[in-house]
Amino acid sequence: MASFQNAIRLNHRGFTNSAKKRFVLVDNKSGDISFTVFAIRNVENIPVFNGELETVEYKGKTYFVGDFSDVVEDGDYFIKAGGYTSRQFVIYAKAYDNALRMMLQYFTWQRCGHDLGWNGKCHADDGYIKETGEHVDLSGGYHQSCDLRKSPGGVSIGVLSMLRFALKDNSAWGKHLTIDEAAWACDYFVKTIQDSGAMYNTLSSPFGWEGRVFYKSPAPSSAQWNTTSILATGYILFKDSDPERAEKYLAAAKRSWNFMNSDERTNGVYKHPEPFPRGMDPDFFYEQCYKGSSADLGYRIQVACDIYRATGDDEYISNLRDDVKSFVNAIPNGRLAQMIMRNDGSGRTVLASGTYAWLPGGFIALCDAYEILGDIDGLGEKLREIADALCDQANLNVWGKITPVFADSDLDTPYGHPAPGQKSKTLRETDNDFIFYDTFPSGEACYIRNSEKIASSVVSSFGIFLARAAKILGEKKYLDTAQSLLDIIMGANALDSSHIYGIGYNQAQRHAYGQFFPSTPFIPGAIGTPYDTIDVYESHSEYDMPYVGMTMYLISEITN
Repeated sequence: MASFQNAIRLNHRGFTNSAKKRFVLVDNKSGDISFTVFAIRNVENIPVFNGELETVEYKGKTYFVGDFSDVVEDGDYFIKAGGYTSRQFVIYAKAYDNALRMMLQYFTWQRCGHDLGWNGKCHADDGYIKETGEHVDLSGGYHQSCDLRKSPGGVSIGVLSMLRFALKDNSAWGKHLTIDEAAWACDYFVKTIQDSGAMYNTLSSPFGWEGRVFYKSPAPSSAQWNTTSILATGYILFKDSDPERAEKYLAAAKRSWNFMNSDERTNGVYKHPEPFPRGMDPDFFYEQCYKGSSADLGYRIQVACDIYRATGDDEYISNLRDDVKSFVNAIPNGRLAQMIMRNDGSGRTVLASGTYAWLPGGFIALCDAYEILGDIDGLGEKLREIADALCDQANLNVWGKITPVFADSDLDTPYGHPAPGQKSKTLRETDNDFIFYDTFPSGEACYIRNSEKIASSVVSSFGIFLARAAKILGEKKYLDTAQSLLDIIMGANALDSSHIYGIGYNQAQRHAYGQFFPSTPFIPGAIGTPYDTIDVYESHSEYDMPYVGMTMYLISEITN
């Protein structure tokens, strides 16, 4: 809920010792361009750093930016600038440890069919197979957001990201909590892969607490690719401590891989098996990832790398070089146009957010490929082009924000969830805050939406890519930009609002959809998206599991 806005906007929690540390002053009532960082030691406020503010003009307003990256010692701090005093923050190697633990607990609170879930052992009758009427044990998994959905797309993104965090987690609490959560997640997803290798689909109906309907007809391709990676990662996590469990995960991952690369898989664009219930994910959230599309190819690269890491079997990466080359060739050249993934031969523009295909997952997959094959066919240079383009966009605004939504010249790309009783709006119908940025090689115009709304999980995913590219290419500026994206999530933004509930200040009211009772309670560690106001009567902030998992993944890449 709203408390107050501080004129000095910075990460509400703080920074690790070696991180880039910056703040934005939104009002300079003193007119002074100097600032001072104070350490709080033995109940005394001791000045430890003096700096000078940089003046930045952005959207007709003057801002002042301070950098105090040279302050690296452990401690509690605050800043004085422009006649204002900031909130206190920490500099500490484990600055984000408590936030990570709370975000992990979000998964526990959202468990479906478990005593530790927020509603206890719910949905024990999941699920009933629509085509046959039979009951199959598909209980478990998670509710994704502020509702009861077990979205195959959104939940799988969140879980895969959480597991990638788990691979790097070496905390004492993680040996218990993270591993327990990973087991719960993988035990559910292993049940979703049928004997045929196809993944059960669900539209999360009926609403309420009854057993839900599932379909033998395959889940969206993006969801099944992510699930395959989840199970391969689960094998890596448990192969030593619980080899029997790990082998079940790996067998299902291989079965899924074989199906996704077989003739049994349809060539068509995904369509829901039935009309989807109001408030559920529309078809276009998944339609970009179909057999042969560039988005699908990015997933194939990602999953091949994950199963190879699990098995060491060259079979899974035998086509990796060719796949990477094809994928890179599907990325148009240009200043930021390489960020636009076009489905092969279709001429369609594919969104970089607003869908469940986890873009820029393809770019993260290129990092996976680089780590396994090295700098093949100029891959390193392509990663550098993409990372430079992202940093260029971050430098266009005072916050260091990267929130592109791509559309063609007519701005007729659907965007977001449809409102009750309405069709999805197009970008043309939402707002006019677009920046003309580049053209496709064909000459067709490309626009980038540059809204002031608090960004969704695309912020974390771009940060993940940049943090990984920084390690691969040895470019600190990429890591600095990734840190700025984390800062945005933790409060250094236009609203002075932390996205993470229970961490920081000025969090928006969570959404209640009225699809069941009781509505989702306040859950510490949840992340809200998107919102453009912190007014408790006007905000529309939905919990988002992909955002939670990807922020955990982002922190692990920045701090390890």
